[in-house]
Amino acid sequence: MEQEARKQLSSLDVKRKSLELEADGISSELNAKPEGGGEPMGVDTPLVDKDGYPRGDIDVYRARALRSRLAIIRTDHKEIMKEVEAKLALLAAAANPDKVEAETKELQQRLAQKPKPKFDAKTGKWVVMNWDGSVAGVTGGETRSFHTLEDAEQAGVAAVTEAMNRVSTTPPVELKPFCRINFVAPESPAAEACMEENDLVLEFGGINYTNHDDLKAIGELVPTAAAEEEALEVKILRNGEKLFVKIRPKAWHGRGLLGCHIVKYE
Repeated sequence: MEQEARKQLSSLDVKRKSLELEADGISSELNAKPEGGGEPMGVDTPLVDKDGYPRGDIDVYRARALRSRLAIIRTDHKEIMKEVEAKLALLAAAANPDKVEAETKELQQRLAQKPKPKFDAKTGKWVVMNWDGSVAGVTGGETRSFHTLEDAEQAGVAAVTEAMNRVSTTPPVELKPFCRINFVAPESPAAEACMEENDLVLEFGGINYTNHDDLKAIGELVPTAAAEEEALEVKILRNGEKLFVKIRPKAWHGRGLLGCHIVKYE
């Protein structure tokens, strides 16, 4: 098979060189100035004068025939180069079968169905698995195994218990606005949740002014909620009145998963 591929490559190379020589000859003729002076026929210049009549200083029919042949040569050349690339890839695979096997295995892993997100008790975040089995979405996740994470349900229970303990020993936080809705797109998830421009956000799915990390926490929470098809409770302040809405992040026909623009409020 390798010997046959090399023969085909040799034949393709001959065709390539022949087409390139013919193309060079046509280009030279099209770009050559007439013996009597004037402008050349050109590869893509107009073949009519300023009044719209065929140019009288060149052989228009010859120019059209040469241009047509040049276009065909360029198309054929592209097809030949594609075949050359395919044959070279075949020879490379024959020379290094282990690399091909590794690349095929990686592709299969990337295309395989991913398991559901798990709760990572170490970081307190919901995480997903990378194609290679490592943890995505957290710092240092590339060195950890997704399969050895604590069971999501058990970790979730532990997290809830810890949160309840904190609530029982920590006085409630007085919520303050930490971001503002700067724009709401029509027919977006934000519009469906009845959010409006200039709404002040007091809490966004458990995120408030004490832990929003310059709004990065919202950016991390939204994709996770969208993957889990989870609705997030948002506490807003509108014209001095506190309101509660639920927004379900999801893909829609516009940008982002919310359809609104959120800016920091100070």
